[in-house]
Amino acid sequence: MRTVVAERDGVALVELLEGDQAWLDERGDGAFESDPDDREPLQRLTVYRLGVADTMSGELVGSLSWHAEGYGPTVNCAAWNIGIALLPAARGRGIGSGAQRMLAEYLFATTEVDRIEASTEVINVAERRALTRAGFRPEGVIRGAAMRGGERRDYLGFALLRSDLRPASEERVIVAARDGVGLAEPFPGDVDIIFKASASEFDQDEDRRPRPMLPPVPGHHLIILDTASGTLLGGMSWHAVDYGGTLGATAWNIGIGLIPQARGRGVGTSAQRLLAEHLFATTELDRVEASTDVANLPEQRSLEKAGFRREGVLRGTQVRGGVRRDLVQYGVLRSDL
Repeated sequence: MRTVVAERDGVALVELLEGDQAWLDERGDGAFESDPDDREPLQRLTVYRLGVADTMSGELVGSLSWHAEGYGPTVNCAAWNIGIALLPAARGRGIGSGAQRMLAEYLFATTEVDRIEASTEVINVAERRALTRAGFRPEGVIRGAAMRGGERRDYLGFALLRSDLRPASEERVIVAARDGVGLAEPFPGDVDIIFKASASEFDQDEDRRPRPMLPPVPGHHLIILDTASGTLLGGMSWHAVDYGGTLGATAWNIGIGLIPQARGRGVGTSAQRLLAEHLFATTELDRVEASTDVANLPEQRSLEKAGFRREGVLRGTQVRGGVRRDLVQYGVLRSDL
């Protein structure tokens, strides 16, 4: 019987029994693992491990590991560096984000270390998303961090500080509000909750193949609230897109996800208008853009009501239901408002 260390939403962190790690290693596919190296390591690390289990079946689906990193000679300068390996069948179900979040909370609760960090190969988009949903913040590219396939690979570093874990009782920071709809800074875990709750028929197909090498683009998030009740209605994200290598040729690309109960009430229109106004007020960029499936007529109407103008169709941009789908492109300029 394995000892459960933490449990939430059908995922448990458990102590590993003898032979468990070897059992997982035999069934894993080694995705994104570094090349073996028989040379004597430059430092000996003490590595700790826990298993990741499906609470419904009780079966192991992966493992977590962590070791200490030092940025100085005292505990104040120490960090835990964590890693995760999931069996192929366990991926794409939110297990990674939940498990890494629970491990971070466990380490903060049982040790005095105030920083937890993780890194993943730049092209490992799935793990980058999992870390973001777990509350970790991207911090930058670690060039040539590891060898895979005989080539040096860049990693993207993430970190979570103890101070990032705000109690649920803390008042939310609302950055913009109108007509009962507010945009607020997310608490840790909010992004993951919204991602799961806002799934829709227009979500693109899962694709685990490595993408072409692209520079990491930091993403930003705000949650959408009912300002009267404080209820979560959805979330918004945005990232920069480049049209020419200068600030003047850069735009914000925004996205929205609403829980089913919030749809058809004008929430999307208010939220997207608020975000565009917020970005124009707080940054120097002069263009905000968005795109949506050609069949997603409610979102097209929402963008138009929010002041965005239809600009054209991007052919075959995404895959949904095994078929290439067109997206409708919308944009709003600072001069439009």
